[in-house]
Amino acid sequence: MDRILITGALGQLGVEFIKYFEKSNSFVLATDIKTPKEKLYCQFENANALDKERIDSLVKKHDINIIYHLVAILSANGEKNPFNSWKLNMDSFQNIAEISVKNKIKKVFWPSSIAIFGTESKLDFVSQNPLMNPSTMYGITKLAGEKLIEYYFNRFGLDIRSLRYPGIISTETVPGGGTTDYIIEMINAAKKGENYCCFLSENTKLPMMYIDDAIESAINLMSVNRNNLSISNSYNITGFSITPIQLLNEILSNGFKIKVDFKPDFRQQIADSWPKKINDSISTKDWGWKPKFGLKESIEATLK
Repeated sequence: MDRILITGALGQLGVEFIKYFEKSNSFVLATDIKTPKEKLYCQFENANALDKERIDSLVKKHDINIIYHLVAILSANGEKNPFNSWKLNMDSFQNIAEISVKNKIKKVFWPSSIAIFGTESKLDFVSQNPLMNPSTMYGITKLAGEKLIEYYFNRFGLDIRSLRYPGIISTETVPGGGTTDYIIEMINAAKKGENYCCFLSENTKLPMMYIDDAIESAINLMSVNRNNLSISNSYNITGFSITPIQLLNEILSNGFKIKVDFKPDFRQQIADSWPKKINDSISTKDWGWKPKFGLKESIEATLK
């Protein structure tokens, strides 16, 4: 039986992975530095991902054999304290890698991001292996993390699998300080009958995916035989691309009334260094990736 540790379990991805594994015959231990406000349908322990001894002891205590390491400071928040972002994102990941080697963990999932790309990456349609020049500390840590994946696989045979997530659309958790958070904030404002001030310009195109696709894609990747995978670091993946004005029009077409002002802030510069569209054809070829939610389906599902 799979015995799964989820670190950073109270974030956007973590709460959804918990829901997914609740339906399967898997043991789940969720950890986070925060305390859950609602009941979780799995075991929970408060733990700082930087406390290597604490995480190692939990892995041993619960006989963990698979780890989903979701701890991270996201793009916009990371620019407010870049050195803290480096420490948390990199040290916690290397802790997990070392613990996994020591305890013979079968597989690790670690999310990368479109933030690894930059202005030199041919942003109109980004391929799997373009020139990468991330502009944020978050992107730098994700690119460094991808190099760690390769190192630990080549040096120790550790099986770490990863996806370069675009913006993820869900309303179950509070936005966590990312550059694509506008989409969640605008939808939440519309549902509350409030107006919204968007921090990106109206025609800023960015790739997105719905939360259900984000979870299912990771589960599918983790279930594939390693021999079928041609990428040793992290796979490109996407659902669709959207601009703030397109989002506004979708919200209005679903019968919601909202007034949106567009006042770009420091996050606009970050968004301008990210892809407009993603080529994820290798994910389709290697492990059958295909999104179930397009633009309209994602917005409609989130507005319910």
